[in-house]
Amino acid sequence: MRRIIAAAAFAAAVLAGSGASAQGVDQKKFNVVGTWNFLTNWQVLEVPFWTEELPKATGGKLSGNIKSVTELNLRGTEVLRLLKTGVYDVAAALPIYVDDGAAIVEAVDLAGVARTFAMSREIIDTWMPEMQKVMGERHGSMILGTFTWPEQNFYCRGEIKSVADLKGKKIRVQGTSQADLVRGLGGSAVTIPFGEVIPALEKGVVDCGITGTMPAYKAKWHEVTNTLFRLPVGFTASVWAINNRSWASLSPAAQASLRKAMAELTEKSWKTVEAESEEGVACTTGTGKCSAGTPGKLRLVQPSAADLAERDRVLNTVVLPAWAKRCGAECAARWTELIGKKYGLAAKAD
Repeated sequence: MRRIIAAAAFAAAVLAGSGASAQGVDQKKFNVVGTWNFLTNWQVLEVPFWTEELPKATGGKLSGNIKSVTELNLRGTEVLRLLKTGVYDVAAALPIYVDDGAAIVEAVDLAGVARTFAMSREIIDTWMPEMQKVMGERHGSMILGTFTWPEQNFYCRGEIKSVADLKGKKIRVQGTSQADLVRGLGGSAVTIPFGEVIPALEKGVVDCGITGTMPAYKAKWHEVTNTLFRLPVGFTASVWAINNRSWASLSPAAQASLRKAMAELTEKSWKTVEAESEEGVACTTGTGKCSAGTPGKLRLVQPSAADLAERDRVLNTVVLPAWAKRCGAECAARWTELIGKKYGLAAKAD
């Protein structure tokens, strides 16, 4: 019942803005920090939204001065701190970039849990009240919308035929649960910012890296690796958050307009990224049509039933228990009740 009420409240908040018009909307140009400027999210979704779509929807009243983490030379981990202090009004934040309350937000993107985009979307929507509480109490902000990234896979130097070949490999990971998964598979987890992975692969600092299919192509990972081992580990569901003081300074009409526009951006984001996820595989391997440029020639290795079973074993015996310990018994029990039970999973610390 609690889940139903929470979900209804979030939906009502979004729908409340659906009838809003530009009338009564105050003039506001938000300072916004987005994602990486060479990836689809930035090029197709973020820039058009803040510079064209939001202004058009509000009669030119609301817009954004958006900067990418690439342009700002940020690693990403600074984003929520800058949002909290008011340097930025709005920020795109990945679960891996949350420090205070990290385990609670991490719950939407535990490595190995989400098997489809629909499942990933359902998980983040279900867990939204828990994340909103963390964002409000610890980061002085509120989530306005969500977005995602393509399917996360392994890109490796040399030949990888199965999960057994990941043993002993130094593997770049995005966050703690991915590190748990890698260790469970016998590898050594290395945390490196996205923009520094290419030289790390070239110099042998890491043997493999985990990232999304199209981001791997656009970041040119296919030029420094040999194998795409397509063992799915998640989708990196992420959020758009606004500073609470910036939100409070808006009129009700402006708040309603922004909510409506963000709800539309959320829908567009999930559909756009899901549509390009498969093409990202084709672009790095040359196994299909690539509209983004000249395809790479990585060896595409599909996981066997045994590989998938091993991923699931590590999820249940390593990833979930480790996360449950980080988040605490009450948090883990809530996750199991709201999310785990639906998918036959349970998070409980050893």
